Amino acid sequence: MRGLTTTHLGRACSTFLTLAYPGGPSTVPAAKRVFLNLDPEHPLEPLLQPPLCEVLRTLQGAHRGYAIRLGSAGYPHLKLQVVSPGDDADCVFAVDTHDAFQLDDHHPDAAGWRKLQAANRQLKEQIERAWEAEGLLTFNGLLRRGLSIRK
Repeated sequence: MRGLTTTHLGRACSTFLTLAYPGGPSTVPAAKRVFLNLDPEHPLEPLLQPPLCEVLRTLQGAHRGYAIRLGSAGYPHLKLQVVSPGDDADCVFAVDTHDAFQLDDHHPDAAGWRKLQAANRQLKEQIERAWEAEGLLTFNGLLRRGLSIRK
């Protein structure tokens, strides 16, 4: 995947985990701590293997990126995604809240689920803004780049 290096993935993971687990490194689950301080010399491929990482594919089955289930202090299914936008752009980082399921308003857990979704959305925005400040490309950054080219 163009532009994906251990250095870039390490920066993205460190920021993600720092914001997702505000209680500090000891609150990051042990299996995920390896992503907290990746050595730039560490080979990339072993990091992109199950069980934490899954390959993302297009509808035609082509490789389009990876999703790494890093979770958060409040929701274990949050994922860091790194995808190829399919053009000449470098890889794009995103947070997948993995919570799009909607509960009927009459379900006893509906209010709690909406509260969790709002917290996940806020964390996603915080992480992606931090990535942009660090110079990592996000979908919003890619859109802004595209809009500036069209002017």
